[in-house]
Formats: sequence, C-alpha cells, structure tokens
Amino acid sequence: MGKYYSEIEIQGNLIKVRTDDYKYGVYTTTGKLIVPCCFSFVWCNKEGVEVTNEDGLKGVYTSQGNIIFPCKYTKTYVSYNIICAFNNEKTECYIIKEKKYVNFNNIYTRLYYNNSDGYFYVYDNELQGLADKNGNEIIPCIYKDLHEYDLYVRAKNQNDKWGLLTVENNELVPFEYYNVNVYQWCGIIMVENNSGKKGAYDLSGKKGANCNYDTVINANEDLYIVKQNGKWGYCANGKEVIACQYDEAGTFANGVATVKKDGEVKLIKNPLKNADEIQIAEGGGINNKKTLGGPAVSRYPAPNSDVDKDIPTNKSNPNSTTFAFIISNENYPEAPVPYALNDGRIFKEYCQKTLALPENHIFVYEDATFGNIIAAVEKMKDISKAYDNEAKLIIYYAGHGVPDEKNNSAYLLPIDGNANSVSTTGYSLAKFYSQISEMKPKSAVVFIDACFSGAKREDQMLTSARGVAIKVKNDVPQGNLVVFSAAQGDETAHQNESKGHGLFTYYLLKKLQETSGNTTLGELSEYVIKQVKRQSVVINNKLQVPMVIPSQSMVNTWQSLGLK
Repeated sequence: MGKYYSEIEIQGNLIKVRTDDYKYGVYTTTGKLIVPCCFSFVWCNKEGVEVTNEDGLKGVYTSQGNIIFPCKYTKTYVSYNIICAFNNEKTECYIIKEKKYVNFNNIYTRLYYNNSDGYFYVYDNELQGLADKNGNEIIPCIYKDLHEYDLYVRAKNQNDKWGLLTVENNELVPFEYYNVNVYQWCGIIMVENNSGKKGAYDLSGKKGANCNYDTVINANEDLYIVKQNGKWGYCANGKEVIACQYDEAGTFANGVATVKKDGEVKLIKNPLKNADEIQIAEGGGINNKKTLGGPAVSRYPAPNSDVDKDIPTNKSNPNSTTFAFIISNENYPEAPVPYALNDGRIFKEYCQKTLALPENHIFVYEDATFGNIIAAVEKMKDISKAYDNEAKLIIYYAGHGVPDEKNNSAYLLPIDGNANSVSTTGYSLAKFYSQISEMKPKSAVVFIDACFSGAKREDQMLTSARGVAIKVKNDVPQGNLVVFSAAQGDETAHQNESKGHGLFTYYLLKKLQETSGNTTLGELSEYVIKQVKRQSVVINNKLQVPMVIPSQSMVNTWQSLGLK
C-alpha cells in the first residue's frame, strides 16, 4: 500500500482505509487502490463498494474499481448480482453478471433482482410489486407480500388475503384466502381458509374444489380427489361430484379410477364424461342433483296408459317418516332398457300423490352412475341415522341386472357399468341388501324391475328384454327388509309395449291405482304375481313370475304391512 493510514479495516476481500483528514478509500488485498481516498464514508462487500461524498450524495464502485454510479444519489445499495441507486427523480439498477443498466419508469424505495427468472421485486415503502428485466412495472406496488414462481405471482393484499396473479398481472385466484401455493409439478393451485381447510384451482385459474377439505389432490381429467372426515371423494368445478365415502381413491386415467371401500376395490368412471347427471355433496352430505347435460331423455314414447292417468291423490302427510329412493336406468350405451325412465317417473307420481309422501322425501336418480348409486345409499344412511331408526324406506329400481358368471351372484348395473367386468363396475345386490339392513330402518320395501339372468358370454344384452339366460342364486335380505323382484331363476323381466312400462311395474302401479294406495304388501304381492305370470305368457310368450323375498325377521309380519 506504500503509505500509512489512520485506520485500516478488512471488509470481505477488500481493505477499507482512512487518511488523517478522515477521507476513506479502498484497496484490494494485493495492494491495488480501487477507490480513491476522497470519500466521507465507504462500505465494502464482494459485489461492490458504496461511497458517500462530502455533500452526502452516494455512488457505487465495483470490487474491481469501476464506477457504476457516480455520487449523485440519495441512496444506494449493493446485494447479490445487483447494484441499485435511488433519488427523487429516478430509480436505476446495474445487473452485475449481465453488465446491464436498467432505468425504471417509477421511483422506488428499494428493489431486488431474481436472477433466475429475470424479474425485479420493487417496493414503495412497505408495499411490493414486480417489474420486468427492462424496468417496466408489470404488477403495481400495492401488495404487502409477493413471491414470483415462474409464470405465477403469489401475493397478499392489504387486507391480508392471499391470491394468485400471472406475471402479466392477470388475476387467476381471487384474493380471499389465508394461503395460496402453486404446485406446478402436479398441476394444482392449493388454497386454504382461516380454518385450515383446503380447496384447489387448476393452473389456468379454474376452480376445482371449495375450501371444505383436509386434503386436495389433482385426480386428472378435470377432477380432484378430496378428503373429509377421513374419507375420500371427488370434486369438479368447485362442487363435490362423488361424495367423500371411500377409504382409498385413485387418480383418473382413460376415464376410470380405482377406489376402495369396506375392503372392496372397484373401478369408477369419470362422472364428467359418462353421465348426464352427477350427485353433488355440500356440507358433508348429498342433498341435490346437478344436471350436466340436462335431464335424462327417454327414447321411448311418453307414458300414456291407463295407470298414467287419473292417479289417485291423497293429502300429503308432512309428518311422514317414509322416504322413497327411485333409480331408473334406461340409456345404457349399448343396451337401453325400454321405458325404464317412464317407470321411475310414474312411480314417483304414485309415491307423491297416492302414498302422500312429501316431495322432499322422494329422491330420484335417473340414468344413475356407479357414484350416483353410492350417493343414494349414503343418503339412505343419513336419513336412517337422523330418524333414529324410525324411518321407513321404499326403494325402486328399474334397469339392467347382471350376473357374475364366476359365482352366479347378482349385480345392479350402473349406467356407466360394464357387463364384461360387472364385479368391479356393477353394484352387488347382496351388498345393497346388507347396507340397507345395517341402516336398521323401521322397514324397507325394495321393488326391482330387473332380472339377473343377465347376458350371453359376449355380454351382449338384449334390448327387447331386461336380461337373459343365467340362473343366479337368490340373495336373502336381512333386517326389516322385503324384496319384490320382477322375475326369478333364469327368467327375463319384460316390458309391456302397449302400456309403455315394464310388465312388473305396470301391475305394481295398477294395484296402487285401484286401491288408492290402501293395500297391504300381501295383497300387493298376490295381485302382481298373478297378473304378471298370466300376462307374460299372453303378451311375450314367455313365463315371468315375480317373487317376494322377506328377511327372516319379517317372515310372519310382512304381508300385513302397507306402503303408506
């Protein structure tokens, strides 16, 4: 250094010195003078040296001794890869690695540079914004906190609510959340409310799930797996489309996903692609239906027979503890069930008018998917629990029944089911009975206008009948359950073409019409069995004999019960 100084201080890889007249300069450790001893103050770091002249104005040298900013600024600072200078007229920056000056259109109090993405974090006192590499402000300084991630900017507004912007300042997620995080690798924007409940958006800003859940995972195909109270379900478009009921739930691929419930693994299809209707759960329970493509449309003539007219009407009973669940599956992709929608719709009319059930006690599932049937069962459970086992259930099903040829067991076939894989895409009839029994209703009467003789080996179902050809074992119901089935053995459940109904359903409705609903199950069964047995031979040239299967506990009492 060749000279004695009043003060010597090593700062990083530089040496700060002071002369006797209190002027400061800087040397390198090799003895090279890089900042002349003419400044009132200097501060060193590895990126540069901040200097202050006798007028109090500031400038910056590089650690090699090059002047970046002369002493004409009110404030400067040096940080990683960036040297900044501020005054009341402009804000300037020098990017060290790129050796580039940037002049900003706005006056800022401080700024930082994200070298990896080329954006500046800019500040107006404590409020933060974002500027591009050329100094153009793209997000104004109106946020209390801001973090840029690739194409997204996570920000907190002045009301302490988080939202998400694009780097072009387009709002993707509204500013209404306690927290927001972007997980680009799995295609999800996670949002969280003050209670710690989570929801989700996709990377384009489309809402997938409201903040009602403990966990949200991208399930692919515009669906999200959600967890609530230890059970898994699916959401789409901000609504719960398959209720949280599974022990395990997988992501979708090629329109299907694997789920597990009560130890049983099943395949379910994407309800957004394979059904006209989906069940929506809000507040933890299924309580209404959302139609994606409008109501189910029948390809058959509208009901216009004698049972469709002059339906007896009794005064509605607001204190009724009876609930009806009606599943009518007609529009199977390859094998529609003639008049199934007519059956379900007119049966509803009889439940409401003749049996005097309040309208909100009747739940209708037309062209029901696998998920819809599960949702119906869950609704039955909720009602049975709420009514302390005093609820009475009337359950009606019109659609395909399919056998599992391996064990001759019977399945209800959802509209999105596949007869080739009925054990995974069908709904086990034995399980259906068991679930109803476990609800412990006061009574449950099940009407099934389907047979379970099923299909040929190639699973081509007949359109002129409701099933064919294999004799399945009869599943015996338990609890307070009585089952009316349209056919038995290897018989086929036919329709009555002239009446626009299933043969079984027509005579079921006819008895309710003739008696104004004042009939016992014994009288009803005797009438329906007699008429269907006779007319099946006359109309369809094939014998069809309905059967009634009561549970063991109902063997001696079911015949005296009524439906009202």
